[in-house]
Amino acid sequence: MKPKLLYIATLCVFTLQVSAALKDYTESHPLLLGMDMDYPPLEYIDENGTPQGLDIVFTKELMKRLDIPFTYSPNTWENISEDVLSGRVDLGMMVYSPYRKNLTNYSRAIFRLYYQILFRKDSKGHFDVRHLAGKKVAYMASRPIKDTLTKVGAILYEVKNLSEATKHLSEGRYDAVICFRYQSNYLIEKYDLRNLESEDLTLVPREYCYVSHDKELIERINTELEKMEDEGFIDEVYGEVAKSFGEFRVPDWVWYLLLSLVVVFLMVFIVFQQRYQKRLRAEMERAQRNEQLKTAFLGNISHALRTPLNAIIGFSQILDDDKDNQMSPNDRHQLLELINGNGKQLLRFINDLLYLSEVHGDAIAFQHTEVYLKDTLASYLDECRADLTPGVELRLEGDNLRALVDEKYLRIVTKQFLSNAVKYTIQGSITLRYFPINDGLRVEVQDTGTGVPEALRDNIFNLLYNQATFVQDEVPGLGLTICKAIVDNSNGHIGVLSPESGGAVFWYWVPVKVFKE
Repeated sequence: MKPKLLYIATLCVFTLQVSAALKDYTESHPLLLGMDMDYPPLEYIDENGTPQGLDIVFTKELMKRLDIPFTYSPNTWENISEDVLSGRVDLGMMVYSPYRKNLTNYSRAIFRLYYQILFRKDSKGHFDVRHLAGKKVAYMASRPIKDTLTKVGAILYEVKNLSEATKHLSEGRYDAVICFRYQSNYLIEKYDLRNLESEDLTLVPREYCYVSHDKELIERINTELEKMEDEGFIDEVYGEVAKSFGEFRVPDWVWYLLLSLVVVFLMVFIVFQQRYQKRLRAEMERAQRNEQLKTAFLGNISHALRTPLNAIIGFSQILDDDKDNQMSPNDRHQLLELINGNGKQLLRFINDLLYLSEVHGDAIAFQHTEVYLKDTLASYLDECRADLTPGVELRLEGDNLRALVDEKYLRIVTKQFLSNAVKYTIQGSITLRYFPINDGLRVEVQDTGTGVPEALRDNIFNLLYNQATFVQDEVPGLGLTICKAIVDNSNGHIGVLSPESGGAVFWYWVPVKVFKE
């Protein structure tokens, strides 16, 4: 029972101490707020005698949150500080002064005030702090300003009415007036002093605070100010004023937005990093595949060169060994034909290889001219008739069309398809077909020949990169590889089909303009 009584007694003593510490503000004895009668837009009395200004709006909300009734005690500027310091008023709003910090209690800064200097536009010289020596400078009572101006050698004029001082500056009584930035903007606009301009001063900004002898009241105000700042209410009331004199308070929503942007940036970065890693792996795989293809390419080139060279050297050695002319003229003639044939095969392969190096991977300068497709493609068929196996029929299918194409490369690719078809077709037919499709021209050569070996089907247009190229000892030509390089450079497509009826269909499509007759 005794501990419980002791607890109650302690609580009562604490409550009495707090009550004694905090002044009891009631409707009959409200908090007395000292305010300047002429300090717009922060504090002023309007023509109806009603207190107005941003400080009034803000203090109403603050006192409402603290549940403290209050009233106003308007006074002139020179008397406000004395009212607060002497305790004639319970609360005021002032610029923080280190010289008075032991005489009263300051709240945390509501916002900061930045200095500007006003001067006439026709004034000569500079008006920063370093160039004020000998100049007549007016200012409202402020020890930091007075000390600074004294050090630089300015002629000081301490004034009590900033509006009057600004008008006098416009008339030429002073060289400059120092005030806060939002005050300079306000005074120039209010009194239409168009001959004045302002510049920032590199002086330490001042903090605008609540001031009171009641320390506990200031502590409560500090707690509520922190909440009001977090809610953005300070910015809502003083935002335009703070903006006008250079201070920028970042609202909470901006921080949340920045945080969201950072999160989004990190997510995008992670996604792009994953894509980069995926692309890097693909590039590594492609590099490995290219290395394998390069090995196959070099091996195939070596084989293609060695095969005819070995034949030429071998047959030449046989002829050289026949020094007694024991070989019959017919055998000697056959050996010479073999040497000549392998030499031509080797020359053709080297020429193809050189031509391939010119067109493979480089942009070809196409020269488009108007071509009558039916006549041009028919002439290609006529050129193949001499090599055609007897009984094989040549066909041309297509409408009367004109096209803007490079005739040189049209001939190379089409003639290569026809030559292959003639070579591997011993019966049936060879059909050259053409038609417009997908904003371009498609050309097909269909034959009823032996078709494409399955081992070569996937890479028939890249024979030098196909390890299965030399399934036989015969050296394949590079015509189809050259065709692919030409079509690729024209941004077209090329391919081969193997119909169920047999034979093959070689085709290519190029993006060219096609016109009907």
